[in-house]
Amino acid sequence: MRYQLYCVLLILLKNAACLPQFISNGNLERFGGISVDEYRYSNVLTESSFEHGIASGDPTMNSIILWTRITIRKNTHGLVPVYLAISESLYMENATRYTTFTNSEIDYTVKVDVEGLDPGKTYYYQFLSADGESTRIGRTKTLPPNSWIGELKFAVYSCSNFAGGFFTSYAMPAVKDSVDYVIHLGDYIYEHENGVYTNGTAIGRTHLPNTEMWTLKNYRDRYAVYRSDHDLQLSHAQFPWILVWDDHEVADNSWLRGSVNSIGWDFLERKENAIRAYIEWLPIRPQQNINKIWRRLKFGKLLDLLMIDTRHYSRDVTDVYTNTDYIASIADREERTMMGFDQEDWLYSSLKTSESVWKVIGSQTVVNHVEFGAIGDIIGAPFSERNYDSFDGYTANRRRLLDAIDENNISNVVLVSGDFHVSWVHELKKDVESYDMKTGEGSLLVEFASTACSSPTTFPKHFTIEDCLKLSETFVSSNVGVLWNEGWYRGYFELTLNEKEVQADYFGTNVTNDIREEVKLATFVVDQGKNRIRRSFDGQIHYGFLDPRVM
Repeated sequence: MRYQLYCVLLILLKNAACLPQFISNGNLERFGGISVDEYRYSNVLTESSFEHGIASGDPTMNSIILWTRITIRKNTHGLVPVYLAISESLYMENATRYTTFTNSEIDYTVKVDVEGLDPGKTYYYQFLSADGESTRIGRTKTLPPNSWIGELKFAVYSCSNFAGGFFTSYAMPAVKDSVDYVIHLGDYIYEHENGVYTNGTAIGRTHLPNTEMWTLKNYRDRYAVYRSDHDLQLSHAQFPWILVWDDHEVADNSWLRGSVNSIGWDFLERKENAIRAYIEWLPIRPQQNINKIWRRLKFGKLLDLLMIDTRHYSRDVTDVYTNTDYIASIADREERTMMGFDQEDWLYSSLKTSESVWKVIGSQTVVNHVEFGAIGDIIGAPFSERNYDSFDGYTANRRRLLDAIDENNISNVVLVSGDFHVSWVHELKKDVESYDMKTGEGSLLVEFASTACSSPTTFPKHFTIEDCLKLSETFVSSNVGVLWNEGWYRGYFELTLNEKEVQADYFGTNVTNDIREEVKLATFVVDQGKNRIRRSFDGQIHYGFLDPRVM
């Protein structure tokens, strides 16, 4: 495929002995028979810098993706050398050093798959240019060995809109140094022009370019704006990220062959541009099929993390606002799938064969069934009955997932999901009759859904925090299995796992300023083997509405 020319970004050439800490014109060495001087251009590297930070992601036991981008202020079509040092020491002592190249064909991004690392170990890394410019020192971590069992902590995010508000929630786990890894469930960027959906002019965070994204340059420029954010750079520099895309990395409510305002060839060309920019700009390891990002990460004996793609791999037609009645009429058809049947088979097989204590599924969209009848008129279209762009538009796909868990007696499955811009906690069951909301008996698994990092709440924008609490009460009370909801704060949650329990701590931030502060919203615990929320909430619910039936 054409993508492979760009996404297997550059050949890594290793020379641990010769490359000095900072490279000068007089001491560049040959690496694998290639002279760096042969690819240098006069005055180019004296006008370069690293403006978009560094990042790491997709760790394995023995490797990690490391990323940066070098900004070139003069036009060149040649290769530009970039150097990488990686060490077990914060002070970069005894560093292993590499050289690689980038150019305009990949937007001067650099993505290196560093191999030969040790399991469960923290590493430090830094990129350098040939004239001595350097990035900050980043920190990353490989996956633990297969025999490991201990405690893991993740920060979980969804829906980060640059023009919608400040990225304070990205900074807080780094400030607290409270997690090991980051999970991002999609909508890392948004495709709209400034003033459409969000307007960042008043807070100095306008969407640039000031147009809706269609071309490769559009998408690249939008990533450059997002990656200029200091809070986002801080998180990327401190933690390895594990990502999947949702719709706005391409276009609103996109599916396999279309979106809200594009379809056919126009959409496919747009999607090609979007995915190419995504692979270039994010620390994700490309697969042979560049459209395939569903994958499993194994954290010793404690956890199998299953990142699924419910959006672009093989999703059937979704609600694009002009066809809501049609989607409602086909939502329950057996043949509909959000994932594609090969991905479904992979997911169910992975759950059945997992030997880890916990199985966490990372889904872009909410899986649980949610009725909007009692509040649909308040929120407005298209949520009069269901959110058909979630699993409620593909109910057979959800049933097949629940059947796989139920019929194979799979325990300790937890869902983490995003997309809807409010926080909520669900218990998923096969039917209402077999489920006791007071005790949680009959629940097959728990879903922790994150609000947006900075995108607007789905609740009415003019609502006060008191209005949101009342709406949450109506929302929760009208849905069996929806335990808690909070719709005022933007933010994230931290997921802590050990052999005995999983704990989700929800946090809210103020996206209207860049002050690094947060409030604790709520805490929920799932005990090993129970598949439901622990019924003890003393001092654990600070904001939002908790259904009194579970107290």
